[in-house]
Amino acid sequence: MIDFSTMPKAELHLHLEGAPRWATLRMAHQRHYGVELPETPPWYTPDFRFAHFGEFQALFQHYIHPWLRTPSGYAEVIRDVVDSLLEQHIRYAEINFAASLAEQHGASLNHVWEILEAEIDRAQAQNCVIRIFVGLMRPQGVEAAITWVKQLRSVEVVSGFDLQGDEVGWSAAQFKPALDLAREVNKRVKVHAGEMTGSESIRIAVEDVDVDQIGHGTSAIQSSEVVTLLRDRKVTLEVCPTSNERLRNVPSYQEHPILDLDAAGVTITLNSDD
Repeated sequence: MIDFSTMPKAELHLHLEGAPRWATLRMAHQRHYGVELPETPPWYTPDFRFAHFGEFQALFQHYIHPWLRTPSGYAEVIRDVVDSLLEQHIRYAEINFAASLAEQHGASLNHVWEILEAEIDRAQAQNCVIRIFVGLMRPQGVEAAITWVKQLRSVEVVSGFDLQGDEVGWSAAQFKPALDLAREVNKRVKVHAGEMTGSESIRIAVEDVDVDQIGHGTSAIQSSEVVTLLRDRKVTLEVCPTSNERLRNVPSYQEHPILDLDAAGVTITLNSDD
């Protein structure tokens, strides 16, 4: 049997704010707030499913945001995430960072860049390459996305931008002006698509926005034309089965389309998400 724990691996879809280990988060809440969290959270149990996406988002507000608001919060989170990657033998990682969230918490982005640069160097010294992608939130609107790209596209530690957030009512094509600004300075762009909506959102991201890396993309299986498009354009899907299952975007692991997409010739990667 293959020992996956020691295999060199890549992680292409990982949200920084959702990646700290629970044991570290428990210690942080005890240290900063004197709060004793359970040793194992309920969503670790095999039969747990979130009732809706809002319930999942509430976990960040309850557990992650209080930690990030402390003076050392971002440094502690980033260090733990890098430690976790190294322990998992991750050799290449693309990490999504919510810059707008850091701003809301009053954190200095310049200080966060310094922390990220130092941790990326530490990882590099241990044979792990890390790239940072700034998350552009659909619900914040197109103008906000343009503003963030203009502000951060010259930041050296930022490798690219990733359009994310609720797909309903927010086509990737609306954000093409922001993504084109990133491309002008050779920053990479990615798009979350086909996670909570149908395959049309994937087609738009590929044909209208010309992206070659899609976060999730599970609904592609609903359309043979979209599957062919992904295969022919050599688009990489960042598939996150546990996330898809726990959020009820697929009924079960057994019904997840990852194997069918792979069999159809689509480039598939396996990722953690949060």
